[in-house]
Amino acid sequence: MDTQTLELSRGLQEQGCHVTLVVGAGSRWESRARELSVEVQTFAARSPLRWKAVAALRQAVSQIDADILHVHQGCDYWPAIVAARLAGRDTRVFITRHLMTRPRGFSRRFLLKGARVIAVSKAVEGVLRAELQGNPSRILQAYCGIDVDRFAGGRPAEADALRRALGWGPDHVVFGVVGMYPLPRGKGQIEFLSAATQLRTSYPKARFVLIGHGDMRPLIEQKIASEQLQDIVRLEPFTDDIRPWMKALDVLVHPAVGTDAFPLVVLEGMASGHPIVASRMDGIPEEFTDGQEGYLVTPGDVSELVEAMGRLASDPELRSSMGARGRQHVTTHFTRSHLAAATLCHYTASLADRR
Repeated sequence: MDTQTLELSRGLQEQGCHVTLVVGAGSRWESRARELSVEVQTFAARSPLRWKAVAALRQAVSQIDADILHVHQGCDYWPAIVAARLAGRDTRVFITRHLMTRPRGFSRRFLLKGARVIAVSKAVEGVLRAELQGNPSRILQAYCGIDVDRFAGGRPAEADALRRALGWGPDHVVFGVVGMYPLPRGKGQIEFLSAATQLRTSYPKARFVLIGHGDMRPLIEQKIASEQLQDIVRLEPFTDDIRPWMKALDVLVHPAVGTDAFPLVVLEGMASGHPIVASRMDGIPEEFTDGQEGYLVTPGDVSELVEAMGRLASDPELRSSMGARGRQHVTTHFTRSHLAAATLCHYTASLADRR
């Protein structure tokens, strides 16, 4: 959500919009927000009933006479709606919904009265249309987008150095899962390790890395130890600068087993020129075509995961062709400019309603 907020801010600025970012003081992404050439305001991240957020949003709306107030985090939905009303302006409130889960009861009944809701995928849009009461024309859709240029080019020296430091040579095929691993099942990291166990004999040059953090770590470490995978599996911490790691991979694996609205990591993997192996669930099939830019597998099905990964491990030309198609696919459909243009179109339509 934070990444998309920043990318949307950049994209809207590139479209000629004036953008002010209002963020929680001391939050993880405040420093990232300040790196942008946009105005940044902060508020106390924790306050009773989030009144500090309401006050900051109201002030921002009033100061710049904002046409649009757009929020992404669930805890900001109602503070934004209240702030816009208190500001006394005809400011349109937009909410981007990044989750597949059902909105809560109060929001299901009243959210569309105070805001327009943008779904990040058609899968999320389906949930919203089934759950939200009110004017269905206020339910919109716009795909996420990334800075494709950030992942352009071949493997940079930094990624090559990273591979050498980890003992991965040019002949190794590195499969990576990038994502958090909260209990109970994370993003399918245990299934990924089960696949590694089965692949190690047939593909001795295959290597595997998990990048992220979460309270599943003891279970993951136990799985690595019990399957004696220490020589082929790396467990690496989360990093804000994922590009070197992404470039060091050969295949991006996203074996999600819970819900996944529209994972950015899949776009980043394709932008890096890698084939994808990902679960056939929720918004993931909207990101790429099975058999073209990668393979879709049944969530939790280790045998399908092994088959898809094995196919890519054994065929460098297939990895290259799928990776090239993936890079082109993201460039054509899922850039920051696509995100900004689609969102701005929704803004413009809403503003036309008040004339």
